[in-house]
Amino acid sequence: RTHTGQCNNKRNAYWGASNNPFVRWRAAQYENDFSTPMGWNSNRMYNGYRLPPVRQVSNDVMRTSNTQVTGDPLYSHMLVVWGQYIDHDIDFTPQSLSTSTFQGLTDCKTTCKNESPCFPMQVPSNDPRISTASCLPFFRSAAVCGTGETSTLFHKLQPREQINAVTSFVDASTVYGSTDSLNRRLRDMSNEDGLMKVNTMFKDGTWDYLPFDPNNPCVQDQFDASGVNIPCFHAGDGRVSEHLTLSAIHTIWVREHNRIARVLKAMNPHWSGEILYQEARKIVGAYHQIVHWKEYVPKIIGPEGVNMMGSYAGYDASVNPSVSNVFATAAFRFGHATIAPQFRRLDENFNDHPQFPSILLHDAFFSPWRMIRQGGMDPILRGKYVLQKNLSKHYLPVALDLASLNLQRGRDHALPLYNDWREECGFRRANNFSDLAGEIKDKALRDKLERLYGHPGNVDLWLAGLSEDLMNGSRTGPVFTCLLARQFKFLRDGDRFYYENPGVFSSQQLASLNKLSFARVLCDNSGLTKVQSDLFMLRDVNQFVDCSNIPMLDLTPWR
Repeated sequence: RTHTGQCNNKRNAYWGASNNPFVRWRAAQYENDFSTPMGWNSNRMYNGYRLPPVRQVSNDVMRTSNTQVTGDPLYSHMLVVWGQYIDHDIDFTPQSLSTSTFQGLTDCKTTCKNESPCFPMQVPSNDPRISTASCLPFFRSAAVCGTGETSTLFHKLQPREQINAVTSFVDASTVYGSTDSLNRRLRDMSNEDGLMKVNTMFKDGTWDYLPFDPNNPCVQDQFDASGVNIPCFHAGDGRVSEHLTLSAIHTIWVREHNRIARVLKAMNPHWSGEILYQEARKIVGAYHQIVHWKEYVPKIIGPEGVNMMGSYAGYDASVNPSVSNVFATAAFRFGHATIAPQFRRLDENFNDHPQFPSILLHDAFFSPWRMIRQGGMDPILRGKYVLQKNLSKHYLPVALDLASLNLQRGRDHALPLYNDWREECGFRRANNFSDLAGEIKDKALRDKLERLYGHPGNVDLWLAGLSEDLMNGSRTGPVFTCLLARQFKFLRDGDRFYYENPGVFSSQQLASLNKLSFARVLCDNSGLTKVQSDLFMLRDVNQFVDCSNIPMLDLTPWR
């Protein structure tokens, strides 16, 4: 497996590779057919109505759909964290490199005009939380070279497309990077042990931390007591320090790589550092696939979604595994409505930590110093898989800017609106909001959408997908379930190195891997001694099992 994802498919070398365009399952819908987003011209009519400003939608729907944050009755918040982590493994959309208008060099942070790459979000005059600004800044996503530009005598007009900067494959690129140059910076090449670099300044007891990123000082509101600034962590994905739980999951996998590499070296002392690295990487990549498809996906898309995905029948070279624009920009962002607003840290007895209490989520952003100076990683992990009262599900009042950003991003990427995706997934197009009663039973919500959008065919997909009632046994409605199941199927069936593809591992190795659980990975790489056997399920503490009772990975088939 290459670090860039290239040559996974021998006939289509760039399918799934990093720094390539997202694929389109339906044609882009720009107002001018090639570049300007829907809503660029605020007076433009769609089905006889103007599209509402995204900030107004966020105020009227996301802030009022449910003011009570309630807990998921079945699943721990670790399910949400894994969703974000694996999303970072398969897609990342870079922002326009320019932050000023291309003509006039006006800073996008200071203009309320739509001038590329600025697409500011207009603030309603009666906005309950903002009275000093008439808009919020928004930077368009970077375009693929040669797309979204006016046609010339020599070039055919190509609608604007966006870039996926990471590999589409579930391949642990979060650990190893999606380019060869980043990978070289992350590996420890000072010996023949096949290891990943770790932090040389701090330890988590006897455990390693991730190395620091010398090019990212990190945004933080407190310095180490010694006056030493603690930078952001360095990992295969640049979003590693976005919040502490994400940093913790990244750290677990680097520790696991190094643990496996050391066992393989003791077992095969004749192996070179390159072989040790590649074999450990191959195993960790398989781990990611096992946790994702066996433990995570069935809980998200439910039995009907799993049925849509179908059983694995081996690698299919005709399947394009590249992540789709609609998946990255709308469907897999359903998780933004499931984020807990509180960040809990627990002690060894699974009680609130006496020294490092719970904090609000925003205080956990870009703050690696909290992990290093406030108790290490274990309290953070315990806080994510223990039953808690403040978990969230649809409809959490999403941070207003996040909801607005998701809606504006969907328009920026020219995602077709709700009716087109209903049709794509086998539902009939809706002519009025009563036609949505089968998927959105809440009449008050349908009425609210009607007041905002006028016509069901105008509703932004991200909001429509969140508005749909959840399918039985799933955490998504019918349209999102359809889109997620399709993408997860393509990612699995179109990956030549998917771990179950015959020949990727020996039958003995495969049998060993299939005993693995995410819980075992945490047990092997942290100070945790008791966990749920399925980290994504909610269990009372008295139902936890000792790590000694969770099957370990037997590496003897690699001897």
